[in-house]
Amino acid sequence: MSDPFGHRKYHSLYFILGFLIAVVLVSVLSGCERGKDSKGRACTSVVGVGITGDACEPEDVWIDRPPVQCCMALTPSCEACQEGISLPEWIVNTCGPEACNVEYAGWNEDLNEPIWLCQAIIIN
Repeated sequence: MSDPFGHRKYHSLYFILGFLIAVVLVSVLSGCERGKDSKGRACTSVVGVGITGDACEPEDVWIDRPPVQCCMALTPSCEACQEGISLPEWIVNTCGPEACNVEYAGWNEDLNEPIWLCQAIIIN
């Protein structure tokens, strides 16, 4: 009669295979980071732990906030966002301090830039 529990001899092999698959998945999904170890040497890490066993700090650290994503339309608000300034500041930079509003008026083919129609309130 054969051993009904003879398959248990493969349990350790399955465990090792599962562990290797997990290591590969973690490295692929979390990504490897290049950085510096505690001694200032360049290192590669997976989830902050260097391949050599030392702690590896990534070079690019995300401190403040994610980058702002701006629209690409030819509108004053999109243009202000692309330049990283507020809309009123963009209007002053584009049309001058007396302007109160701006509209897209067309494209200047010679200068390859937009034409802005600046609006101002004139009080006599």
